[in-house]
Amino acid sequence: MNSQPAMPARSTFVTVLAWIFIGFTGFASLISLMQNLMLQLIFVPLMQQQHVPMSQNLPPGMPVQMGWMFDHLFWMFRIFLLLSLSVLTASIGLLLRKEWARKLFIGLMAFGILYQIGGLFFQWWYMSAVFDHFPMPPNPKPDVEQMMQVMRGFMNVIRIFTMLMSVGISILLGWIIKKLVSAPIRQEFAPVLASTTITGNSP
Repeated sequence: MNSQPAMPARSTFVTVLAWIFIGFTGFASLISLMQNLMLQLIFVPLMQQQHVPMSQNLPPGMPVQMGWMFDHLFWMFRIFLLLSLSVLTASIGLLLRKEWARKLFIGLMAFGILYQIGGLFFQWWYMSAVFDHFPMPPNPKPDVEQMMQVMRGFMNVIRIFTMLMSVGISILLGWIIKKLVSAPIRQEFAPVLASTTITGNSP
């Protein structure tokens, strides 16, 4: 009786996908780690000496959104580092065809879609507040009025471009999820089965 493991075929899609994310998230994790170390070793001690939130250092009358951003700046960097390391770990496990990595990767891709949608609302909320902080002065000169109109138009272009980017990224992440939950891809991550061959003489 000879037992021989039946290895499922490894698709190029999973291999290429894993290496792409390993490259991107590996670099992002390194940069994010350096940023967090710089914040923790330099900026955090300075803020602890002042005993005031970062938003207190802003000029008076600034929008609430800007104050919120400054007060949570450190946590944003930490969360980005955590997400980068999570995707890097899932990508390595994906390359090794680990089932837990496939499920984790799908969950992170789904989170990425929600992040893109939430980022659109946050961008409109934040940019609108910042721009409204600089209202049109009464009886503005023609050049000032023209400059403000150009700025508004530029902000609208940024909003539209960001929206298109978010939609495109969400579609791409959704397509990745669809591929990873398909039956042929799931079979790659199934436990290795043993095929048994019985050899002997006929009676």
